[in-house]
Amino acid sequence: MTDKPSDPKNKPQNDFWDLGDDLDPGEAIESSPPKQQSPGPAPARTTPAAPATPPEDIPGDLGDDLPPPPAPSQKPAAAAPSQSRRVRVKETIREDKPTTMVEKTFIGVLLASLLGVAIWGVAAYLDTAPNGELTEYKEDFPIQGESVTVENIETWWREPVRDGEDADIGVVVEARLIPCASIKISDSSTTNLQVSFRDGENKLIGDIINLSVRDGQFEKNNSNEISVNATAGFNNPTTINPYINRDIEPWTLAIVEGGTSDEPIVKTRIEANRKEK
Repeated sequence: MTDKPSDPKNKPQNDFWDLGDDLDPGEAIESSPPKQQSPGPAPARTTPAAPATPPEDIPGDLGDDLPPPPAPSQKPAAAAPSQSRRVRVKETIREDKPTTMVEKTFIGVLLASLLGVAIWGVAAYLDTAPNGELTEYKEDFPIQGESVTVENIETWWREPVRDGEDADIGVVVEARLIPCASIKISDSSTTNLQVSFRDGENKLIGDIINLSVRDGQFEKNNSNEISVNATAGFNNPTTINPYINRDIEPWTLAIVEGGTSDEPIVKTRIEANRKEK
C-alpha cells in the first residue's frame, strides 16, 4: 500500500495556531519591548503647562516602565531692572566720574568767597559788638580836678520837653528819651568844663555842653549845681527796658576840665532811672 502525498490544502487549518498554544499570553506581552513615547514639545516659558498625568489605559507593568514626562520649566523670566535701580546705577556712574578742572576751579572760588564772607562778618561784629571794658569809669566822688572839685553827679532818663518856657533847646525830633545829669561842684576857681554824653561804645551822643565856672559857681545859673541833658537819645522809648535789664551797655557822662586835655576827670554811668522834668 503506497502512501499518498499529503495535500497541503487538506492540512488542518488549526496547525498554524497550534504553534502558539504552548505560549502564555502574559509572557508574550512581557517579552515584547515597550514602546517608547517621545516627549512632547516643551511648553512655552511664558505659560507653564500643567504637569502631565500618566495614562490610565496603559497596563500597570508597562506604565511603570515609561519615563516620567518632562517637568515644565519653572525658571522665572528675568525681571527687568526697576527704575530706581537704573537711577542708582546712573548715580554710581556719575559719582565715579572724575572731577574736571573747571569744577575744581569753581569749587575753590566758592570756598574762598564763603571764607571771605565769614571773615568779614566776624570783623564787622567785633567792630560793633558792645564791650563792657571800653569804658573805664571815674565816679568815686568827690573827684578833685586841677581847678574844680566835682562833689557828686546824679543821672536819669526823661522825655524831652517840646513846649513852654522850659523847653529843651537843640533836642532832635526823633529823640523820645534823653539822658540827663545834675552836676554839683565845690572849691573851684575859674575854669571851663566840657560835658558830653556817650553810648556804650563811647561814641558821642548829641552836642558837647560847655559850662563856665567862676568862684565855685556856674555862670549860667549862679549856682554850684546845674542840670544838663543830651540833645539825642533813644528814638524808641521801649529801648529803656533792655537798658534796665543791662542788655545794652550803659551810657556815660564825661567831664573834661579846661581845654588842654582830652582825658576826662569824671566818667560816670547814666542810670536807668526815669524822671519827669
